Amino acid sequence: MSKNIILIISLILIAFHGIAQESAVLVEDNFSDNRYKWWVGKTQNGSGEILRGEYIIKYIGEKSWASNIHTGLNPRYDFVIESRISRISGTAKNGYGLTFGKGKNGYYNFIITPEGRFYVRRIVRGKKGEYLIRWKKTGAISQSSITNKLRVQKTGNEILFYINDRYVGKIPYQSFFGDQVGFMLYQRQQIAVDYLVVYGNGTQTIPKQEEEKVVVAVQPKLEIRQIAINDKEDIGNLSSAYGNGNSIIEPGESVEVTAFVQNFGLVTAKNVVAKIELATDDRNISFPDEYKTFNLGDIPSGDYKKLTFFFFTSRRYASKDLPFKVKLTAGTYKTEQALGLKMNERTKNIVDVNISKLNLKETADMKEIQEIVVLSDVDKDIPKTNFNGENTLAVIIGIENYKYAPLVDNAKRDAQVFYKYAVNVFGIPEDNIYFLTNREATLGEFNKIFSKDGWLARRSEQGKTNIVVYYAGHGAPDTKTKSAFMIPYDIDPNYAKTGFSLNRLYGSLAGLQAKSVTVFIDACFSGISRSNKALIAGARGVIIKPESSAFSAKNMVVLAAASNDEYSVSYPEKYHGLFTYYLLKELKNKAYDLPNISVRNFFEDIKTQVVKRAGYLDHIQTPTLQGNDKDRSVIMQ
Repeated sequence: MSKNIILIISLILIAFHGIAQESAVLVEDNFSDNRYKWWVGKTQNGSGEILRGEYIIKYIGEKSWASNIHTGLNPRYDFVIESRISRISGTAKNGYGLTFGKGKNGYYNFIITPEGRFYVRRIVRGKKGEYLIRWKKTGAISQSSITNKLRVQKTGNEILFYINDRYVGKIPYQSFFGDQVGFMLYQRQQIAVDYLVVYGNGTQTIPKQEEEKVVVAVQPKLEIRQIAINDKEDIGNLSSAYGNGNSIIEPGESVEVTAFVQNFGLVTAKNVVAKIELATDDRNISFPDEYKTFNLGDIPSGDYKKLTFFFFTSRRYASKDLPFKVKLTAGTYKTEQALGLKMNERTKNIVDVNISKLNLKETADMKEIQEIVVLSDVDKDIPKTNFNGENTLAVIIGIENYKYAPLVDNAKRDAQVFYKYAVNVFGIPEDNIYFLTNREATLGEFNKIFSKDGWLARRSEQGKTNIVVYYAGHGAPDTKTKSAFMIPYDIDPNYAKTGFSLNRLYGSLAGLQAKSVTVFIDACFSGISRSNKALIAGARGVIIKPESSAFSAKNMVVLAAASNDEYSVSYPEKYHGLFTYYLLKELKNKAYDLPNISVRNFFEDIKTQVVKRAGYLDHIQTPTLQGNDKDRSVIMQ
């Protein structure tokens, strides 16, 4: 789904104050194409590309690099420049941000760093830069994600600066050098820009051949990004749903669907009307609300309304897809959207919650939908300790979507949230973490990390470095040798021996002779997936016994999700693997005491909770603890 530009209504109310009536959106770029002619290409020191709705800029030099476009902005009048920028890679000390007022003789820049500092400078060609706001610490810069929204706003004779909608400083207005606006990054960084808006007086700069596509009038933008599924029977007969309550649409169930219509536009959507259509004549699906019209009323910018409908599928319904779509109208505004419902699969929100250092596709500016629980308790309010993890290296891998294997429910989220705990609780610097999800986690990457001359080996110091490895994904057995293999993204589990051997993993880690090695594995090696689907033929009943030599190191412990021929399961209510959920819960509840808690006691608490909850999920799952260093502290410094 293409991205849409999001500006909250409060921004518009502020921006409109004092702006002349002829003000307009001069630039509105969501990077679905390159109509504004940003620089794209590759040089010795940098690259730029527009990919999947983002402008990705990489600079590997030692100074600074910028990309700018003409906006037609007349700075004598009030204006707003706003953009959302994500830092993909680079050290926390290096800055990035906006450039504005650029011309051939100079420019201004508004720069932030992940450490929580910012500055504003004026640079005149051939002269040393002048600080208009010197380096300043602010809590407005997000410490929980890599994405920040920057706004430069002229009101009267002042230029105001905002970070994530919080005012951080101002300067007196000075003449601009030109009308160019863009992005700047310093020393060896990579950023991704989600959107850019320039609003004020001036001349639109979109190429003439594109002019007919431009809609100057401000309109609402209605989308459905959150969906809730109810297949649990209501004993009080207050709903039409009945089923097994696992939030997965399955044959023979009556399912109640709640869709949340949100207004991502700049103005109120008036008299919103929704109509749901089902594009199939299959008699094995019944849709009583087919001709019903939902009158949702007005939806202010940033707000939402919900609509609820239900349908029934017989046990003979064979299609994987459920082709429902919603048509939305608000006056002359019209749009339609497929809901993407599927049989026998967990329905996910179209836009996931931001809990990844690499994945932010939503903004906190929209009104929060309270009816849907999109965050587990372990995803929120993660403790931030003062533990020194500078001598710790971490490898975090979560593979949810496979090239040749079934889905691993919530494995990507497992890795994303564990990453947050590695930074906040373990105190590990981001530069010390190797993080991979889905298609990034190829066999080649496994070899790169764990080989004799790999990423870990080059950074680990004998007797000084602590190593943490987390893996969520598929495991599979070689049925002949009874050996266990992790399955990278590009490996077929039917050929498990082409994967990455657990014994090889343990042997590689032992060979580093690190101060400590802690391995967390939320996978099973029975050949069965989290959703109880067989990965390979003849997998049931295979009992894996790792070679004892793999645990010859005195400093290694392995906490694994399941025993022998069991398979690890998902905990749907918490959006995590069952083992990972209780691992994170223990890390959260005991964060500040972890240096004083033994691995053995830490594990026993996790095991007790997993075994108990698995019973409520009609499943048997018994985590295991292996290794020769079970009585050392969970966190080593």
